[in-house]
Amino acid sequence: MVNCADNSYKLNIRKMICAAVFMAVALTGCGKSMDVTKSDSTAVYVGKDGQVISTIVEDFSAPYYDLGELKTDIESQVNEYNSTKGKDLITFQDAVTEDKNVRVTMTYKDTASYADFNQVTLFYGSYKDMKALGYSLPSTLVDSKGQKIDVKLISEDQTVIVMNEKIGFYSYGKIAYAPEGSSFNGSKNVDLSATKDDLCYIVLKAD
Repeated sequence: MVNCADNSYKLNIRKMICAAVFMAVALTGCGKSMDVTKSDSTAVYVGKDGQVISTIVEDFSAPYYDLGELKTDIESQVNEYNSTKGKDLITFQDAVTEDKNVRVTMTYKDTASYADFNQVTLFYGSYKDMKALGYSLPSTLVDSKGQKIDVKLISEDQTVIVMNEKIGFYSYGKIAYAPEGSSFNGSKNVDLSATKDDLCYIVLKAD
């Protein structure tokens, strides 16, 4: 039986999986597919309307891990969160095993719900709104070729994502700039696992 010491709905789901069924280090990075649900490691997608799709990939190789109990635990925490908020903000899509891993897919109504539920940072909005919340772009960002760019070139209405998870990031729009250490996989996907700063700033190309 699963023995989950903390059933708070605000537990980061990645941590909850570890606490509920195993102790493992999260796999970071991202796959080459443009579909986040097919990512070969933990990643998030942010859509134009702010909706978030999260894919969590963790080791699940021990014979005593129980997929059914894992699903029950996740469903319980999601239901508790939605009930507390008075509306359905999060949907647990599925948890499946692939080779020696488990893949958990969830959707969130917006980035605020994702950040609140998982107790992480995830901002999505204009550069102007980002600054109004107290965030500041780092002195250096890079383009897809690894070239450093002048952040003064970023316009007030350009879309910026701020996050503190060092995982894969997928976007609805083309990515213009990302933190140093990012690995670009096509125009709409970056791997943040090798970045150094506490916060990762991703800037999308202007419409």
